[in-house]
Amino acid sequence: MAEETSYQWLPHLEGAVPKAGQGKRISTYTVALEGWRRGIRLRFYSAFDEEMKLKVRYSLKYKDREHHFALSKGDLVTEEAFDICDDKDLTKQYLAKEGVPTPQGKKFPEDATNEEILAYGNELGYPLVLKPVSANGGKGVFANVREEQVLKEAIEYVRNELEYKEVIIETHIPGEKEFRVIVLGEKVLGAMHRIPANVVGDGTATIRQLISRKNKFRKLNPHLTSRMIRIDKEVLYMIEEAGYELDSVLEEGKRIFLRVQSNLSNGGDSVDVTEDLSPELTKIAIDATKAIPGLAQSGVDIIVDDETGSGSVIEVNSRPGLGGHLFPMIGTPRDFAREFINFYFPETAETPRSNLYFDFDSIIEPIKVRSASMVELPVPPVGELYGKRYTVRGNVQNVGYRKWIKREALKRDLHGHAKNEADGSVSVVVTHPNKKKVNNFKKVCIEGPESAVVEEIIEEEWTKPVRLGFRMLSAPRKLSSGQYDKLSKTDYKRIARKYDQLINSTTWKMTKPVRFALDTAKKIKRLGK
Repeated sequence: MAEETSYQWLPHLEGAVPKAGQGKRISTYTVALEGWRRGIRLRFYSAFDEEMKLKVRYSLKYKDREHHFALSKGDLVTEEAFDICDDKDLTKQYLAKEGVPTPQGKKFPEDATNEEILAYGNELGYPLVLKPVSANGGKGVFANVREEQVLKEAIEYVRNELEYKEVIIETHIPGEKEFRVIVLGEKVLGAMHRIPANVVGDGTATIRQLISRKNKFRKLNPHLTSRMIRIDKEVLYMIEEAGYELDSVLEEGKRIFLRVQSNLSNGGDSVDVTEDLSPELTKIAIDATKAIPGLAQSGVDIIVDDETGSGSVIEVNSRPGLGGHLFPMIGTPRDFAREFINFYFPETAETPRSNLYFDFDSIIEPIKVRSASMVELPVPPVGELYGKRYTVRGNVQNVGYRKWIKREALKRDLHGHAKNEADGSVSVVVTHPNKKKVNNFKKVCIEGPESAVVEEIIEEEWTKPVRLGFRMLSAPRKLSSGQYDKLSKTDYKRIARKYDQLINSTTWKMTKPVRFALDTAKKIKRLGK
């Protein structure tokens, strides 16, 4: 894989995935956004798991029909199906019953001894796979175990340190490729090849530097912003096994793998292989989904034999993550969020999609701080939005121009922003389904408040997503030349953006009385001295 690969964005998602909607919440945000953009009522609400941990869930309602979702899993997936998929051994039993190819193996309950598990592994024959009955993200999974001593240590680690008492031992299926296939109903939407964390040498950089570069590249991807390659014991072991050290320079074109498991959460790469999926693998994925009663949607993990092309199912997920398909590191992004909403609300399939998006961070903040148990979003304007950007030059900064523009835009139900640019101009973006409203706003921009002097206005079409409402934005704050030299352009933009988000956040506004009281107390304390 070329390290400088550029992402292909789905146009309607470019710039429309706020921080709270990235990483682990990417499925929640993108499915909810797709429904909301069609005019389907959207609510987020709090729920608690068995350990009383707060979870954010959401519902979508169109006319008299409502569906509830947890991540990508909608309520057409039954509780029975969820429980079966959550138990890997039970999943294997259902697959085997329907003749779906799956590795041979056995589940060991909590009261089984480590010696019993080790003895079965020796009897089954190496190479083997050891994995917890119930775990996510590949945690506690040891694949391609080839020796008794390694298996013994893995069993002790998984059961004693990770405290996954129930485990499965099964045969290791030979094959370099692991596919995640998304099935909805009886249709395969697409497939992703998950490659274990790796780096490719350029002949000059050390492995440590290559990992750092790879992580910077991953941070550009909304799905991978928190899924970095972390240098731990496994990574150091894999580097040593390959005959290198962390600070060794890797030869140009040489690839080394840093982990055994291909999970994206552990630094793996996502490659879209939808067009390469064979009829045999397509059938296996559909059959695996149908083998589990009540499973309306799934993510089927298949190990593929490189020589024969045959596959064996190693896992079936009832709420598969969509991020790797929406934002693959290599290949064509797939609009699975659209497919999911079509499946649950087929009557809205031809509804024009708005290009508005909402600030997920502020929407779920009351739920996270437990000041509200439910938040409902206003329904967006019906239909596609028409947009313009007006770049206004003259005496338009520090004269109340943006505040005035915001007030006038809100009067007309326009969405967009007014931003102070570094060159002294103000860029005004406005959108609305009514083209005339947008075009007429040019006159408003020219007029401006009494204290402003508009000398020139440049008009451009605007087709990118726009956040719900109207905002005032600023160019990054000016730093001294010494401070600027210490910051990269990315850092510079990030700091300014975070500051802007902070002072406009609900939490900042809600805590104003507390901050005022603390400041007053500090002043009194100083006077007392």
